[in-house]
Formats: sequence, structure tokens, C-alpha cells
Amino acid sequence: MRNNIKKFLMTLGLMAIVASCDTDYIEDPDNPVSVPSIQLFNNATYDLAWELNDEWVAGRGTLGIAQYWAGAFYVEENLYALRPSMIDDMWEWPYRILTDYQKVIELNEDPETKALMEPYGSNNDQIQVCRMMMAYTFYKLVDTFGDVPYWSYGQRDNPDFQALSLLDENPVPNPAYTNASIIYQDLLAELLDASKKINPSGSTFGTIYSANSDWIKFAHSLRLRLAVHLLDVNPTLANNVFMESNEPAFGSNTDNALFTFGTDDITGGPWHNAFTVNARRDFAPTLSFVDLLYNRTGPFMNSDADPRVELYFDKRLESEEVVGIPYGFGQDIARAVVDEGIPAEHILAPDFSQPLLTYSEVEFIRSEFTDWNQMHYENGIKASMEYWRAPSDVIDNYVESIAVASEETVLTQKYIALYMDGLEAWTEYRRTGYPNTLSVPGDTYDGTTFVTNIPGLDIIPTRVIYPQNEQLLNRSNWDSARSKLNNGDTMFSKIFWDVD
Repeated sequence: MRNNIKKFLMTLGLMAIVASCDTDYIEDPDNPVSVPSIQLFNNATYDLAWELNDEWVAGRGTLGIAQYWAGAFYVEENLYALRPSMIDDMWEWPYRILTDYQKVIELNEDPETKALMEPYGSNNDQIQVCRMMMAYTFYKLVDTFGDVPYWSYGQRDNPDFQALSLLDENPVPNPAYTNASIIYQDLLAELLDASKKINPSGSTFGTIYSANSDWIKFAHSLRLRLAVHLLDVNPTLANNVFMESNEPAFGSNTDNALFTFGTDDITGGPWHNAFTVNARRDFAPTLSFVDLLYNRTGPFMNSDADPRVELYFDKRLESEEVVGIPYGFGQDIARAVVDEGIPAEHILAPDFSQPLLTYSEVEFIRSEFTDWNQMHYENGIKASMEYWRAPSDVIDNYVESIAVASEETVLTQKYIALYMDGLEAWTEYRRTGYPNTLSVPGDTYDGTTFVTNIPGLDIIPTRVIYPQNEQLLNRSNWDSARSKLNNGDTMFSKIFWDVD
């Protein structure tokens, strides 16, 4: 799946950045003393933005399960038959990324290398940023699978946290899985501790952010994302985190956590690679999402069409509107839609900025924590529309006509705003049941019934099964993990925060 040539050339590009720095990293060019931390960090962050948001993990996986996109040709994934290689990528790439972040920490602690790393931020600040990015990566694993092997900088000596140890003096080749709830609690602690220990006036790396003050906002905003996931299962902890992190979290779109890809075919983003370089036409908007944006379904049917519909998608041929594909009803119905839309031109541009966490989402979280507050609800809508470059007068008119804040309206608008972050949108659906406009197994369309091809699965999936390699290479720990799932290692077992 992975475009290895692209990855190799990207690595060369990052090495060129390093080579331009006025620091003697290599006495002998053929025998480098160490890998510069910025190269490892940039590679890890590039992989994070690419691998969890490419045509496989996202296009055929999370963007589909969240019903933003549907398969236009290969529709098996619309019936939740995720390919084993896709599941492998959802598991293996985060751990590779985490290993790179962990290595950056080691380089900044090792007396023999720490001085060489300081051009990219103080040793301390680089460590704190990596803790933040590791928290982001680990939570993605948890929200996909449930219990997973875990490692924590703050509890590196915890014998139950056995991940990322293969290069240690005493490696654990078959790591035990840590309870997902315990991981969440530690992630919240890691983010808070890192935000306190980083120098607020410093500057670190320059990828996603440069100013440490922005990294601090990111850490607190990520804590709010995790806290809202816990709101129904551990409200005391969730509300305590909200009280701690609300004020220092994102305050405008200038705070958004984005990864911007390069400007050419080599360094460009995954959607440019899929649609332009490889000329794929595998994906189109879902009918359920298009109907929601045109306000033909959902809680905003008395409002005008959402201006984001034509900022998210381009119309094809002579269509007057964006046309979506019914999700989950098979190949014949999918291909009967001959004029479906495609992702908007700016999403397919090489230098697309992949959203990791946005101010708009934070405002919707604030609304939920404050009993569906109207101001934060409207702020979230405006921020999303401004981010996607809707005209200001259009935004004002839309917000003036929108239904008032409520559980359904806030969470439906949050879903709309989370476009291009399929995993988070799917998490919100699992947690809350909104939006209630998605196609679900048992629905019918034009005489065809939505029936999954996974035995026993008669709902939108609630998790991804563990990869086959875990069953083969880590059998005893996999057995233990699946025994703790309410329906075993299936797509209809629930992750701990899913009590809807």
C-alpha cells in the first residue's frame, strides 16, 4: 500500500533540511554519529498525517465508516469488510510513528547526543512536544481497537506498560495490552505534565507549530477531546479536565493543528497522490452526507443549504448539485450514480493541510460541557465555515437561520465540521449516536437492504478487530485482550467510553 518511493524521497528531503543546518552532526559523512531529532520528528509527523488519512486507512476505512465518503467501485468496505492489510496499517503505522517519537526523546536525554539536538529546541522542550504527539497517536490506537500495548514517558518504569521496548536492554517482544481506560487517564496526565514542563516562551521543531505557546494550546485542546469522550463514562474526571484545560485551549482558527504537505507530486498529500498521481476515482461523497448538507434530512431542514457542501466536494459534469452515492447498498446501486461528486480541488491539491485538531471542534466541546451553550455552538459553526473559506456574509446568513443549540444540533454540526477526520467523527457517532442521518444495516434503498457481510454485525461497527499478526505472534496477550471485550474480538464489541 505504502508508496515506498515517495517515503524514501521525503526522507531525503528532510535530510536536505538537516544538512543545511550549521551543526556538525557527522564527522564522517558515511558514518553518521546520530540521526538528527528534527528528521525523526518530521518523518513521524508526516507519517501520522499520511498513514492515518490515506486512501486505505481513511478512504476505504474511517472516512467510509463515518459516511463522509463511499466506495464508487470497490464497495466491499462499505459493508465493513476491511482488508487485513488495512487493519495492519491501522495498527503497525502508529507503533512505528511512536517509536520515532520515543527515539527523539532518547536523543535528547543521551549525554552523547543531547547537545547535538539543541538547534531544534531545548532538550526538555523536544521531549515535551514528543509526549504530546505520542498521546495523540496512542489515543488513535485506543479509539480504533480498545486495549492496546502502551508506553508512557511519565511511567516508563511501569511494568504493565510494555510497548516500544524492543530496543531496550530487556526487551518485551510480546507486550501485554493495557486497559484502555487506564491509557486514557495516563494520556490526560501526560498532556498536562508536558504542558507544564515545556518552556512557554521557547520554540520547538517548526512542524505543525514552532512556538511552544501553541504546543501548550494543542496539549490542552487534545485533553478536551479526550475528556468529552469520557463524559458519559467518567463525568467527574471529564469535568475536572474541562475545568483545567478549557481556558488555555484553542481560541481561534489560528491555533488549529494542521499538517501541510509539500507542493509537488513527491511530497504532496495522500489525496493528491490518489486522485491525481494515480488517477483513482474510487471515492465519492455519500448520499447521507450530501442530503445532510443540503438540509434534506437532519435537524436543519428549515435552513438554507450548508455552504460547505461545495467546499467539501466538486460537482461532476453538468450536475447542478453535488451528487452522493448511497452507502451500504452494493455495487449495482453505487454504479447507477454516474455523476457523483469528488473531493474538492483544494483537498486534492498537493499542499493540502490535514486537520489534526481544530478550534471549531473545541468550541463544540465547550458547548457540550456547558449544557449545549448557544454561543460556543455558533462559534463552532462559524469557525468551521471560516476554515473552509466560506464568504463571511454567507456564514452570517446561515448562522442566523440555524436551529438553536441542543444535543442533536450541536453534535450534528460537530460531525459536519469534522469532515476529513473520519476516525474522530466515527468516535463521536459511537459515543453519542449522532448524527442520526447515517445509513445503518437494515435500511432499504430502491428495494435493496443494507446487509453487512460480517457475520453477526448488524450495526455500524463499534471497533476494528485486532490484526491477524497479533493472533499469530502475541497469542496469549491477544487472548487476554479479547476475553475482556463484551463480544470478543469482533467489530461489534464496544470500547470502554461507548455507553450510548
